[in-house]
Parts: sequence; C-alpha cells; structure tokens
Amino acid sequence: MLTGWLLPHRRRKEPAVDVGLQAERTAMAWQRTALGVGGVSALLLHLAAGNLPVAVPGLAGLSAALLLLVLSEQRYVRIVNKVGAGEPPPAPGLVRLIAAGAVVLAVSALALLLLTDA
Repeated sequence: MLTGWLLPHRRRKEPAVDVGLQAERTAMAWQRTALGVGGVSALLLHLAAGNLPVAVPGLAGLSAALLLLVLSEQRYVRIVNKVGAGEPPPAPGLVRLIAAGAVVLAVSALALLLLTDA
C-alpha cells in the first residue's frame, strides 16, 4: 500500500465523520440551480419587453427561484437535524417538484424564443 507508506497521515483507523456535509453540498447545488433558473427567468423578462403574456414565464421562474432558495435552506436545516438525531431523511418530493418546474421554464423559454421575432 503505497499511500500508507508515503502519506501516513491519510490513513484513518476510524470512519470519517460526514454529518451534514452531504446535505450542505446538496443545498449548494440547489442554490446554483435557483440562480440558473433566476438568470433564465430574468432573460425571459428582458426579452418580453413589457408584453405581459410573454413575461408570465419569466415572472413565474423568478418566483420559483426565490422559493427554491428558501426551500433549499429549510431542507438543509431539516436534514442536518434528522441526520444528527439518527433519523432517516425525508422523501425526495422537492426534487421532483423542482425538476418539473425547470422543465416548464425551459419549454416556456423555448416557446418564447421561437414565437418572437428576432
């Protein structure tokens, strides 16, 4: 085992403690997703140029991005508390909801780009 001989400080006798770190990485990924959704939504609002029916997907996307930021933070706190207490994490319902919202936003953006004059 070359690693144990050259880098003895990397060998662990006990398992690594990772309480909450996975939940933190997931929360940061959801925050990046919310920023992406918010950016696309802002672009949709910019392309709408005051046309309210065309701006609706952008407004909905910005609202969804804000909601996602709040929910991801609440989920992070809830997961860390459950893992710390030794309880199983909740079902992945938020993942399905956000995936469906991202698909709706993408289809709306594509429709807006195809239906507006360049």
